[in-house]
This record gives sequence, structure tokens and C-alpha cells, in this order.
Amino acid sequence: PDLGDKYMEPEIDGEVRSVFDQMLRGAYADLPLILLPRSSEQHLQMHYYIAEVRKWESGVQIPPVQIVDVMQTDYWSTGRYVRARFAELAGVLGQLGHEITEERLRAAITGVNAMRKALQGLNAKRRAGQILGSEMFRLTALFGALPGDEFLQLAGALADHDAGAGDRPKVMLSGAMPDDPGLYEVIEAKGAHVVAEDHVGGERLYAHLVDEAADPMEALTEHYQLHVPGVRQYPQARQDARFYATCQAAGVEFDLCMLEEGDDTLGWDWPHRRDHLAGMGIVSHLLAGQSYFAPDRAAQAAAIAALLAARQEVPA
Repeated sequence: PDLGDKYMEPEIDGEVRSVFDQMLRGAYADLPLILLPRSSEQHLQMHYYIAEVRKWESGVQIPPVQIVDVMQTDYWSTGRYVRARFAELAGVLGQLGHEITEERLRAAITGVNAMRKALQGLNAKRRAGQILGSEMFRLTALFGALPGDEFLQLAGALADHDAGAGDRPKVMLSGAMPDDPGLYEVIEAKGAHVVAEDHVGGERLYAHLVDEAADPMEALTEHYQLHVPGVRQYPQARQDARFYATCQAAGVEFDLCMLEEGDDTLGWDWPHRRDHLAGMGIVSHLLAGQSYFAPDRAAQAAAIAALLAARQEVPA
């Protein structure tokens, strides 16, 4: 991202640098609005970078940007704050297109839940080795990017597939979200199989359904406050308990925690997770310093080989 890096420090996450670079190149010039989640401090800083770069790059076409501040702490007051932000967002979006009514929200929730249910069914097949982790990653990346009918058609086609990976070692992939399925494919090339993820682009995106019976704005508030994956959610003990329960339910034997270079958030969770997983008979390996733009596939292959070689050291 050489254009964006004229302004943005290399210590900032690769995803943020990539999106900022694409903005400067005019990739989003035709959009009426960019919604910027306040998922992390770096996402908030991108808002300030955009405001500043407009002064320096007068010819750059960057659409209006609005921050969507969805806080993810388990408090009633947080829920009221998020609910107010959603009301503001609905008003803004309603001015760009159709007015957002309760009826339209209910229909949208039902439609997106149908896609989540399809992914949940496929994830069960992945647990059983009928679908590979790289295949699930590709389909999950299309969740929200395709119209519902097209997505469900692809999901149905994948459901008829059987990868025959049921006897492979089962891996949990945690830490930073990969930008492509390359790491999954490295793991598969080593004879293992990613049956579960604990990164923001994995199964947590569809693990929870939005309540279709509740008031739609209240249901969306609860869903995005408590159930949608984020870089940092509180309380941490709840996130750890969910992580361990997923490992147990998926029959995980190994955990590969991948971190980007410059990570200053996710890495803090790994030591105590490693120790807890060891008590569950699960080996965890840390793969740090990975470049978002040029992942070290050789280092990834060596890490998964070392992880699998440690199998004999795990007590039965």
C-alpha cells in the first residue's frame, strides 16, 4: 500500500492500511457513503487520517465517511448507547435509499438468518470432515457480499460435497484474520484440517441468529453488542469460555494462533489460553510477525509441522 503508507505508519494493521490505500486510489469513489466501524482504536484513527488526507490530496475522491460506534461491553448502558447509534444510522441510510421501517428490518433479519443457518449446517459438515476449512473460508467471505438467493445457491452446492477429511488432525485457527485462504491451504497441505476458528472472519460471524420475534432494532442491538466478533470484547473471561467450549465441541487437537507483525492486542490472550488448552490435552502454537501483505508461507508450513509433531507429547 505504497500510496497509503505516505501518510499511515507501517505499525497499523494491514487491513486498515489496505483499505486506506484503496480509498486514496479512488476504489470507492462511486459509493454514496462509507461506514467505518469503531472496532478498534486503529479503525477510529483511520477516520482522522481520512479527514486529514482530504486537505493534502485534493484530487482524491473519497465518499463521506460515518463512524458506527458499536461498543461491545456487557452492560445495559452500553446497549442503550448502541441502540441510539443504530437509530442514527437507520436515519442516514434511509435518506440514501428506502426508508428503514420495522417491516423491512424484519424481512432483512429473516433473510440474513437464512444465510447464517446455511453456514451453520455447513460448519457441522466441516466438523465431520466433509468440507475443508479453506472451502468454508471462501464461502464465509461471501456472506454479506452476495444477494441472499445467490449465496444460498452456492451454499447448497457446497453441501453436496464430501472432502473426506474426517480422519485428519483437527486444528483451531485463532488470532488475526487471514485475508485469503492461503493459511488454510498450507494446513491442509500438511495433512491437517481447520475445523474451527476464533478470528473475526470465521464461524463466529454466523454462530448466533438475530431474534426474529423481538423488536428488530432491539434484536440487532443485542446481536451486534454481544454476539458479533470484534478485535476486543469484554469481559475477557466470557470470550475465553466461549473459545474453550468451541474447541471442545469441535474435537480440536491443535490450536494455531497467528498474529500479524506489530500486533499489540490479540497476543496478550495467548499465554493463558495456551496453558488452559494444555490442560484440555490441546497443543497451542504461536505464529507471530506475519505480514498482512506478504504472508510467510514457509514459516506457516514450519509452524503447522511443529504443531503436528508435538502430538505425541500431549497426554492422553
